[in-house]
Amino acid sequence: MSEGFLLRVRYSITGRLAWLSHLETIRSMERVVRRARLPYAITEGFNPHMKISFGPALPVGAGSNGEYFDVRLREYLEPEQALEQLRAAAAPNLMPEACAYVPVGSDAIDVAYPVSVWEVAVTGGEGISPEESSMQLQTAFEKLLEQGYITIEKKKGRRIVEKKVEFEGRLLEPPLVTFGQSGALVNFSTFQGPAGALRADKFVAEACKLAGEGFAWREITRLELKPASEKQ
Repeated sequence: MSEGFLLRVRYSITGRLAWLSHLETIRSMERVVRRARLPYAITEGFNPHMKISFGPALPVGAGSNGEYFDVRLREYLEPEQALEQLRAAAAPNLMPEACAYVPVGSDAIDVAYPVSVWEVAVTGGEGISPEESSMQLQTAFEKLLEQGYITIEKKKGRRIVEKKVEFEGRLLEPPLVTFGQSGALVNFSTFQGPAGALRADKFVAEACKLAGEGFAWREITRLELKPASEKQ
């Protein structure tokens, strides 16, 4: 039996749809594939479903310029034609941008692209200039890096447990803070490996807490996913 063809699709998430959960994004993209009438393959068994897989989850509220999913096709379709059909079936804020075939059996997306490049817009403290706000936020990040970790609370049954997430192996370089009239911009990259990932929203939120009252992240964007070869 033919293994079919593995189509890797890059798509963007913007606007209100950044607030979809990962599961909601998966279901939305499955509907796009169906509406596009791609010849997708389905699993066998009692609960057949589309053969599709997605990259690492985004934090709820985070947009992206470059997410990926892989969908197995039964028949070959020119990538340009597949992209045209997908774009015609998609919402403007959840839009396929490019696609290409990869060999069946290729590494999963989160293995192939373990590096995330982030940009976070931060609202600064009240009553201070954008430049002062950015300097204050940069100092907060420096303190956080000295600490070397953040603590995340997770609910397990009726209990709340704390998990220490260390930066070593997860944060690739110190955050770069720049300022503009609308507030500060924070740029950094993270690596997702066997030990897990550093959540961009939790990381920036902790720095905002150290920076003082009035600091909060306003918009998070994953600019791109990159292969491990670009880790440095």
